[in-house]
Amino acid sequence: MKRRTLAPLLALVVVSLVALTACGSSSKSSSSNASGSSAPASAPKQTQSMTLMLDWVPNPDHLALYQTQASGDFKAQGLNVKLQPPSNVADVAKLVATGKVPLGISYEPDTIIAGAAGLPVTAVAALVPVALNSVIAPEKSGIKTAADLPGKSIGTPGIPSDDVYLKAIAKNQGFPESAFKKVNVGASLLASVVSGKVASIIGGYRNIEAIQVKDRGLNPTVIPVTEAGVPQYDELVVIANSDKLKSDTAYQQMVKSFLAALSKGNAAAVADPKAATDAMGSVVKGYPKDQVAQMVAATAPLLKNPDGFGHMDQASWQQFADRMKANGMINKAVNANAVMTNGYLPAG
Repeated sequence: MKRRTLAPLLALVVVSLVALTACGSSSKSSSSNASGSSAPASAPKQTQSMTLMLDWVPNPDHLALYQTQASGDFKAQGLNVKLQPPSNVADVAKLVATGKVPLGISYEPDTIIAGAAGLPVTAVAALVPVALNSVIAPEKSGIKTAADLPGKSIGTPGIPSDDVYLKAIAKNQGFPESAFKKVNVGASLLASVVSGKVASIIGGYRNIEAIQVKDRGLNPTVIPVTEAGVPQYDELVVIANSDKLKSDTAYQQMVKSFLAALSKGNAAAVADPKAATDAMGSVVKGYPKDQVAQMVAATAPLLKNPDGFGHMDQASWQQFADRMKANGMINKAVNANAVMTNGYLPAG
């Protein structure tokens, strides 16, 4: 399951000139800044409808979002939030950058890639503050360690960050990236590896797809990318439009209100995973109940951020961005402060 690609830079420049519109807020002020320090502190008085574009189909990674929705915490902050799966997993950052949706769920590496490409997107919270992405290979593949990957096919969802991980893994293991037989399987990660179309996949999560493959009786090897040469990073982040964060006070308030609500839902999901699972209800499709229980048990503890809800470490982001540049994974340096901020997180 998972994730995304970016359009060519020329197309992005054209798109960014088109419409930073339709995110449900209209009040603007040139006096505010990207840190969020000048945004109003009070909750909005009228209910505002907005869409959050998910990174993938609803799954236990989204426990906190659905718990927040079910508990009424979004509405208590004056927001009527639609949690929308993407029609194309490659488009989330672009939709946020053009203002077609106000907020989205992305990944730390993809947010850095977007920044390098000139997209106006900024991470405003870490939803899942630890890495989950893994290489997953059924026993029959013969893959036991990352050193076994050369010459074996590996399915990818076509998202830039997965290419970043493969480059890092190849470098760490001492073989050329060309040794991978990459197959872009889009959203069909699970089907492609279960059917044997590919020997392994990257882009699946240790707390989701690894459980699915295991429950098919395929006894998979699961290699977290952070154990194969990739530094630790924030897996899922909430991204916002950085241009609007600089100029639109109503948008700033919407982001603050959204995160204030989500912090409460996140705490509730950590405290009572079963209730959070019930909150997701029928939106979690295609997973047997026993699998969902396993996934929730593996996911809920990971939602607790030791530095406080949503907090991202600027130094770690900068190190990750610098490493990507040094290894040719992005073509220009990225200042972490330009692509992430903790300024909209609730106090405490």
